[in-house]
Order: sequence, then C-alpha cells, then structure tokens
Amino acid sequence: MPTTLPDSSRASRLAALILLIAIAAALSACGSGGDSAEFERISDTGTILTTESLLATGFRESKTYSTEGLPGASDALFGFWRASGGDPLDFEVRFYSSHADAVRLGTAPAEEGTGDDAILDAESAAYKEGVQDRRTIIGAGGGGGARSGIGPKYADFVIFNNLVILCPGGQAEQSHERCGDLIEALEPQ
Repeated sequence: MPTTLPDSSRASRLAALILLIAIAAALSACGSGGDSAEFERISDTGTILTTESLLATGFRESKTYSTEGLPGASDALFGFWRASGGDPLDFEVRFYSSHADAVRLGTAPAEEGTGDDAILDAESAAYKEGVQDRRTIIGAGGGGGARSGIGPKYADFVIFNNLVILCPGGQAEQSHERCGDLIEALEPQ
C-alpha cells in the first residue's frame, strides 16, 4: 500500500521542485541560445581604440562633449552610425586611457545616462554635458501629433576595450543588438 507524505513534507518537496525549475530556466536563459544570450556588456580584446578608429567605421561625429564631470575620460563624442542598410542611429561614445579605467571610472556615469531610471535633467545629472541628446520623445500621445513625454534614448551601455558606448534603443535587447553591430565594425578584420 502506498505511503502518503504529510502535507508539510509535500509542500516542501513542491517548493523545492519549483525552485529547481526556476533555477534551470534562469541558467538556460543566461547560458545559450540566441544572440542576446551571447551578448557581453563588458569586453576587452586588448586594443586601445581612438577617435580615428571610431570614425573609420563610418561613425559621423555631430558634437564633441566636454569631459568635465566624466572622471578619467579623454574624449566624449555624440554622433550617428549606420549599420549596413540600416537607418542612422545616435550613439554617445566616451574614451578612456585603458579598459580598466573605462570599467572603474566610466560605469557610474554610463548608468546615470541610460535605462529607465536615466537622469535626463541637467540640474540633477552629475555629467551634465549632452543630457539633452540622451532624451527622446516617447509614447503615442492622444492623436493629432500629441506626445506623451520624454524618455531615455539609450536603454543600456557597453564597455568595449577602452570605450563606454551608450546604446540607442527602447529596450536593453535592442540596445545590445545595435551596440553589437557597432562593436563588430570596430573589431579588426
């Protein structure tokens, strides 16, 4: 005759099973699969990139920003780049002397300028230069050309070698794809 477990033991086993399923799902989402799973937010090939390296990809500089408020940065550019056959997209690229400096000194200012909680007001931002260029009109509004508000132009950022790149897009996955295309153009052939 089968033995039945007490309710508390059954509940514990069910909770453990649910936890194992959740862990397995999280690991599979992070470990393998499509392009977004292979995306590396921080990467270093050992190459120090220059503004000339960036411009050689077809990047068009619109503005050179002051680096005041960007500790350790040597240059900061705002401009656009077009992937093969794509529309031009705005990027902000910050240059540091090394990959270590880009990570150590460039992460906090990049977090400030990207994502849903980006600081888009010059009075509140630690890095005030170019705040207006980090904003975009969002929402469909109520028709007749109405706009519903201002939001961040850059959903995320990447650190590639000695560069911090603010990536355009409404969501992180789109931003990663767009920065991935630019990084591919920056990598030596």
